[in-house]
Amino acid sequence: CVSTLLMLVTGDIYTLINYVGFVNYLWYGVTVAGLLVLRWREPQLPRPIKVNLLFPISYLLFWGALLLFSVWSEPLVCGIGLAITATGAPLYLLCIRGGPRPPALRRAL
Repeated sequence: CVSTLLMLVTGDIYTLINYVGFVNYLWYGVTVAGLLVLRWREPQLPRPIKVNLLFPISYLLFWGALLLFSVWSEPLVCGIGLAITATGAPLYLLCIRGGPRPPALRRAL
């Protein structure tokens, strides 16, 4: 919610679409790469759908080219999108991965 509000501050719908598009496609590629890593590290896990590795690898090649083109053509928009996305890391580390939490924070979570 907070990151969406930060993106809406731009006031320009095309810039907002570029932010969201870049960040979404970044995470789509990370998800596909994560699936490939799981397939190589945990081959014995049951999978309801198993596809030829050529499909996700070719997807990642095209994904990487499109992502690099986006960064090359609009580095500022991509950088701002990454910065807004990175604002979630401290909250994740504090609320999910962190060590002992204050009682008030534990109740809120």
